[in-house]
Amino acid sequence: MRSDGAYGEDPFGADVQQAEYADLISSAEDRDRVAPYAERLNRDGYVVVENAIDTPTLEAMRAGLDRVNNGTDFSRSAFLGERTRRPYSLLAKAPEIYPLAAHPDVIAICESHMQDQIQLSSLTGATLHPGQPAQTLHRDDAFYNLPDPHGPLSVSTIWALDDFTDQNGGTLVLPGSHDPQTRDRPPGNPINVEMPAGSVLLWTGSLWHGGGANHTDDLIRRGAIILYCRAWLRQQENQYLAVPESTVRTMPRIVQRLAGWWVVGASMGFVEGQSPLRLLRDSETDTLAK
Repeated sequence: MRSDGAYGEDPFGADVQQAEYADLISSAEDRDRVAPYAERLNRDGYVVVENAIDTPTLEAMRAGLDRVNNGTDFSRSAFLGERTRRPYSLLAKAPEIYPLAAHPDVIAICESHMQDQIQLSSLTGATLHPGQPAQTLHRDDAFYNLPDPHGPLSVSTIWALDDFTDQNGGTLVLPGSHDPQTRDRPPGNPINVEMPAGSVLLWTGSLWHGGGANHTDDLIRRGAIILYCRAWLRQQENQYLAVPESTVRTMPRIVQRLAGWWVVGASMGFVEGQSPLRLLRDSETDTLAK
């Protein structure tokens, strides 16, 4: 909580809260630029941004995920994929993911969709090996036990590190199934979202979706899954324990903020009455973003 008197007598007043929650990472120009994507996300429940990263960034992320996969066994449940390597805490294990997590178009789309401050909820890999069946369709925000209807709580993304095809296991989505009036799965068959490597699929947390099946004999399908949620909700991964402070200090400032090292609104998340980013300040830094 700020202690400089900038908020007058009531830091919890509606005017203060409204001003604080308008403090977004993306600019108005950013949100205008991605407006067509945000509109499709609102309408259909999902949207693809093709070729969102350049080749060097893509190759670096592939190498980072391959390195982490080398120490990761196949998952032990049908839901997570018994022919899938699914490493957790990529924020701590693969710094190559930072440009993806802080991608300006993704951030702007998420903030436009939720109309709120956001944070990282979880960052995992999903490498489907041959023989992996399709995943059960589900909703990512189902663990937030709130009554329907409610506004969007989260946005999920999966980055295609290989071409996503119907054969190697694209992502299954049920378009329009994010109806806020009900959590029941509507009738109909999902479609398989195919996209070239370097693209990203975004879907709102209430959309019914699941990983596709890998029908190939010898091809893996690598993806990086990054979930974002409103900044005042509990993160799915506990980023404060999953990522050592020494690693947090090496992150770009935007990634530090997304990981939760800042004050939400006027007063959530402070340390000794101040922004936790002050704990990361070095001797050469005099000013910090919230």
